[in-house]
Amino acid sequence: GGGASTAGTDSTPNTSGPGGNGLDVSPLFNPSIPNSGVYAGGGGGSQYGPNPTAFNSQGIGGTGGGGDGGTPSASAQNGTTNTGGGGGAGPANRAPGSGGSGGSGIVIIRYKFQ
Repeated sequence: GGGASTAGTDSTPNTSGPGGNGLDVSPLFNPSIPNSGVYAGGGGGSQYGPNPTAFNSQGIGGTGGGGDGGTPSASAQNGTTNTGGGGGAGPANRAPGSGGSGGSGIVIIRYKFQ
């Protein structure tokens, strides 16, 4: 899955592609504000191919809340809450094989006071 700042990488039959990185909004805020950081990371991929159960490669979610992809032995992870991160891809050849849910978003308002 693509992130807010970079694209994800394609999976291959033997390797799961990582999710793209999210966008760092820290430069927009005073560093002392706790809600600044990286948001909207892409979800990690899942391997595929004629025998995906022979490998156990997990696509890592992108920075900014992207969930990791599933493997034949692990379920896909959800995106992190309040980051808008994408859910990981569902594992191939594993029932039910569903992907993770995207993380809920967040609204950050910046305004000048006095």
